[in-house]
Amino acid sequence: MNNKTLGIILIVFGGLVLYSDQEYSMLVSAVAIGIGSGIFFWKEKEKDIDND
Repeated sequence: MNNKTLGIILIVFGGLVLYSDQEYSMLVSAVAIGIGSGIFFWKEKEKDIDND
């Protein structure tokens, strides 16, 4: 699973948690969206670079 897929999953999870009636749902939502957006914009390392 690459970073963009994992980031989108966390952002969607954070959006869904926001509509929950639990006490700390806004905090969990903010953390999930923040981490998800950070992972989404994280640059992946180049795997096919030759070191010649």
